[in-house]
Amino acid sequence: QDGYVPHPTCLPTPYSALIPLLYRGYHKHHGKHGYHGKKHGYHGKKKGRGCPKPKPLYEICEEYECPPIERLNTSGCGFEARKVLSANWVVTPIDVSDMRRGYKEAFWRLFKYINGANEQDVRIDMTVPVINRWFLDDDYQVAGAQMAFYISSDFQDDPPTPTDSLVTVERWDDAITYDRAFGGDRDDPEYYKKQFIYLWKALKKEGITPYSKMSITAGYTRPGWGRQRKEVMLVDNDSM
Repeated sequence: QDGYVPHPTCLPTPYSALIPLLYRGYHKHHGKHGYHGKKHGYHGKKKGRGCPKPKPLYEICEEYECPPIERLNTSGCGFEARKVLSANWVVTPIDVSDMRRGYKEAFWRLFKYINGANEQDVRIDMTVPVINRWFLDDDYQVAGAQMAFYISSDFQDDPPTPTDSLVTVERWDDAITYDRAFGGDRDDPEYYKKQFIYLWKALKKEGITPYSKMSITAGYTRPGWGRQRKEVMLVDNDSM
């Protein structure tokens, strides 16, 4: 695993608190007046010069194994469309009643699984990204969450059985996702909210309405170590 240990705080633990505000605000005001109901749309701070670009995905996936994807030709300005191919993932719930504790505990359950906490007592190479799926109710409140690691290709055909009852192996079907990547060391909720707003607006411009009851955050790099890559994702309606 080349000494790489993703930090359990590689994504902001308070992220769930902003999701209801984002979805309620966007769906309420997403017409001609934009996200905040203002004539010119989102009125945040202007993007400064030297805004850090994300580390290229191909560089990351040369060093660590990534899930198999196909880039689609429907990508537009501000997002990339991908087809994430069917594969086995190891998954555990995030306790959203205590997000900070729940997030860290979820990470370490998965990390222990790939380091031998399985019935076959085998170690599995770390892959990227660390995926977090946030499930929303009808009021766009977080009803549940999961963290997941892609299981490396050496064990895809016969994934080891977890020994922790809160860890399961799931086969995820093909899915089309819309992804927005960003770099830098900021991981506060406001910054993630801004990235989701940009993604929503880019999709709207292309006439794409994604599935609104789940959002995804992903971390590809170790915080504070070189160029960073984080992503926010939404899933195509037909993939749900």
